[in-house]
Amino acid sequence: MVRAEKLTKRFGSVLALNSVDVEVPEGLTVIVGPNGGGKSTFLKIAAGAYRPTAGMIKVLGEDPWKNEQIKRRIGVSFDPPALPPLRTGLEWLEYISETRGGDRESVQKAAEMFGAGGFIGKKIRDYSAGMRKRVSLAQAFVGDPEVVFLDEPLANLDLKGMRDVMEVIREEHKNGLNLVVISHIWRPFMEIADYAVLIAAGRVQAAGSPEDVYPLLEKAFPL
Repeated sequence: MVRAEKLTKRFGSVLALNSVDVEVPEGLTVIVGPNGGGKSTFLKIAAGAYRPTAGMIKVLGEDPWKNEQIKRRIGVSFDPPALPPLRTGLEWLEYISETRGGDRESVQKAAEMFGAGGFIGKKIRDYSAGMRKRVSLAQAFVGDPEVVFLDEPLANLDLKGMRDVMEVIREEHKNGLNLVVISHIWRPFMEIADYAVLIAAGRVQAAGSPEDVYPLLEKAFPL
């Protein structure tokens, strides 16, 4: 589903990803690692937001930097959310839906999935951090994407919000949607994931089944 070969990304003198080789299968994959380790950079390259310095990445068999149409098949929620402050949440979700060939029904469905239906008529500049997060998550599911990338989907949410998001992810996974999730709160995702990747110091340190990767995570991130 997502394949990287010798994937490298530099920001000036900073080497964020260092010749990464990894293949993410279909299903639910959780990507974990320390702050600054490269996991968010990997996601943004896969989603077509960052251009790689060197190497190759393919999503659903296509390079997002050589085939712009692949982005119509990808849903993404960045952290922090990248939302236009002067638009309403509804206007933004409708815009995202248009770029993916979706309709008004898919907008309303995505908003309701994340409890955003009651406030999407307001301008985004008036949102709380939690409201912005809910709209950002909703945008990832608008237009029936084939794969969804979620960067810190539990950030800025209260406990009920976290439970609601986990339930959506479980249901969408069960319904066959491909998801790639980055989260500092990785334990609940490890319980439902099909695959796990540990990225640190710009490299893939481990990749495999959650059962195989879990002991390494416990050692690297003890309670």
